[in-house]
Amino acid sequence: MKKLCAAFLLLLGLASAALAQVVITTPLSGPTLTPLTPSSTFTTGTSSATLTGAAGKWTYICGFTVTTAGTTAAISGNVTVTGVPTTMNFTYVFVSSGQGILGIAFPGCITASAPNTSIVVNTPAGGAGTTGSVTAWGFTN
Repeated sequence: MKKLCAAFLLLLGLASAALAQVVITTPLSGPTLTPLTPSSTFTTGTSSATLTGAAGKWTYICGFTVTTAGTTAAISGNVTVTGVPTTMNFTYVFVSSGQGILGIAFPGCITASAPNTSIVVNTPAGGAGTTGSVTAWGFTN
């Protein structure tokens, strides 16, 4: 009986933890919604993908990916997202073999710091032999 009570309490505790999670979402429909999917490729140097702001509208980022291959020596760098209320930082490792990937999908889209503000995903330089791409997705509304 004690084991059954303990199992029930554990189950109840897990269920209440799941109920405490809140996801903030933004409606992705409407006549003023403009989807944005900037993407760029790069070799050795830095790169970026820009969700371009529009006059009188808010820009939102919903996620991004960075992929690379072929770096001569494995190194790490800082991927940043600017144009949001606080610059966001993500550590990325340029792999020396195989493919490196960093994929971020925000549980709710993040707004720019002000109307008509672009949001930019910036990638660091990968070094000799690097090939890569950066893609972001979001919208203006």
